[in-house]
Amino acid sequence: MDVGIFFKVSNEFLIDSVALEAAEPYGEAMQHGGHYDFHESFHPAMPVERRFKAHAYDFYPRGRVVFFPARSTWRVYADPCLTKDDIRKIIALFRLDGQAVEVAADEHYRCSICNKSYLE
Repeated sequence: MDVGIFFKVSNEFLIDSVALEAAEPYGEAMQHGGHYDFHESFHPAMPVERRFKAHAYDFYPRGRVVFFPARSTWRVYADPCLTKDDIRKIIALFRLDGQAVEVAADEHYRCSICNKSYLE
């Protein structure tokens, strides 16, 4: 089971994750990574990766997977543009099948489509 960040670019997901054992504490949660830092240090090789780097880090739908040890619960913070099918894919990518997973919105995770104030 992993924690980390993700972006949806076209119909593909780019993720930066680590196993829970390597996660960093953040308040009551365990997490990994930062969207801006990932984007800045990312070196694209494939076409989907070049599309990702052609825009600002917050252009595409994105989110984060964290774990709350006190409640033994995983949370997927997800951009509103992500579908239920996208969430199922994220759960699979982060190896969370069969775990207690809740999905939540957060103002930090708004792409260029759903953020009405977005400027690139």
